Amino acid sequence: MNRKKVIPIILTGWLVSTLLPSVSLAENSSLDKINREIEEIRAKMSQQKKNISSLQQQISAIQVQQKELEDQLLYIDMRRNETQNKLDKLDGQIEQTKQEAVKAQQQLDEAVERVNKRDRLLKTRLRAMYERGSVSYLEVLLGSTDFSDFLNRFNALQTIFEQDKRILEENIRDKETIEAKKKEVDAHLAKLEQMFAEAEELKAELDRQYKQSVAIKAELEEKEEDLHHSLEEFEQSLLAMARQEKEKLAEKIRLQGGSVIGSGGKLFLPLPPGSFTLTSGFGVRTDPFTGRQSGHNGLDMAAPKGTPIYAAESGVVLLAGLYSGYGNAIIIQHDETYSTLYAHIREGGILVKAGQVVQRGQKIAEVGSTGRSTGNHLHFTVYKNDVAIDPTPLLR
Repeated sequence: MNRKKVIPIILTGWLVSTLLPSVSLAENSSLDKINREIEEIRAKMSQQKKNISSLQQQISAIQVQQKELEDQLLYIDMRRNETQNKLDKLDGQIEQTKQEAVKAQQQLDEAVERVNKRDRLLKTRLRAMYERGSVSYLEVLLGSTDFSDFLNRFNALQTIFEQDKRILEENIRDKETIEAKKKEVDAHLAKLEQMFAEAEELKAELDRQYKQSVAIKAELEEKEEDLHHSLEEFEQSLLAMARQEKEKLAEKIRLQGGSVIGSGGKLFLPLPPGSFTLTSGFGVRTDPFTGRQSGHNGLDMAAPKGTPIYAAESGVVLLAGLYSGYGNAIIIQHDETYSTLYAHIREGGILVKAGQVVQRGQKIAEVGSTGRSTGNHLHFTVYKNDVAIDPTPLLR
């Protein structure tokens, strides 16, 4: 071999052998840096999720307090109405009893007048007897001229005696009856006025409690509003962190070879060929739960429980766990533009974890029916810039 030709080959080989390790080391260094940055972002996201959870718990606690206060306000208001009705009723009873008291006083005054009249009658008789001299009943009887006169005088005296006795009894009965009635009415009036005072006091206390509860409720509503503002800020911050994580993952994917999605490539079929039946396509469909027309952001592929699920393309696992109505789910970020969702995975059927790098066609899960599902199937969604697109063209 010509020596002149051998030397350039040797030099080229030497350059390649010296440059390749340096490139590899640089890539490894960049990957390590990205991994550290991703871990830092995830640590911040974890703390932010704790903050959000704490705020949500505080909001829930405040909402419980507000519900209790609303129930309390309803109860207090009901008691206020009952107490006001009682006051109105007592007010009417007091007015009626006052009228009865006036009437009783009038009756007592009339009874006193009757007693006075009887007293005057007795005094008049006594005065007449005094003016005629001291004459006893016995002297009147003994002064009879004959037996007939004696009987007449006896009957007359008996009539006078009975009349005087009746007058005295009526005096006593009138006084006792009317005075008792007057005392009864006064006692009833005093009791009603005491009940009215107690009801007024209760009404004032209920009014105070109602105002205090309304003030506390207003404070809680203001506090809840502040917490919702803070929660919104925290969630926005978490979204920003998620975008940072996504950017770092996309950068990591680029360093590891990138994705063929969007460059004319096709996705790997997420279920084994012939193992599934397409039950719902992308777009508008009849919701199996409500029976109404609604949008469907992916493909539903019915398959037996435990059927293997494959990664449609290489990428980094963003989520591996419960995901709202999707039940157990996996989200893989393939590059800065594309990501895929695999939902309704069976319990214990997730085979990867968040942050793990997966390869195209790698088994990542098994079919199930968790979440909002009517049977064993895979719900498969493709996202382009976080917007769901029809996966069908990418699977053909």
